[in-house]
Amino acid sequence: MTFALFGRPAPLAAAVLGALFVTLGTPPAAADCRGDLLASQQSLERTRAGVDLADKGPDAQRCPAYRRHHAALVQVREVFVRCDTGAQKAERAAQVGTTIESFRARMPRGCKP
Repeated sequence: MTFALFGRPAPLAAAVLGALFVTLGTPPAAADCRGDLLASQQSLERTRAGVDLADKGPDAQRCPAYRRHHAALVQVREVFVRCDTGAQKAERAAQVGTTIESFRARMPRGCKP
């Protein structure tokens, strides 16, 4: 599983998502979590593509695209908090938090969520 957050491969994010899929056991909520994780991954891919496109377009399109991608990253963090039952839950949560903060720092001035 590979996807990009900033227009380049993001193996750390892919690894975190992959590890979370592995840690999901057989609790009743596991199926919901798998679906939520898949939906989150698809949203990240879609919004990352939107950021890439907006970076090539007019400034008016940039802020909405960046805000949508930020919201998708926050959603991933929420799914992780709810669904990650592994021993490395705190480490993974920190990795996602770092990814969010890095993206926020990259957002154009005036576009911060």
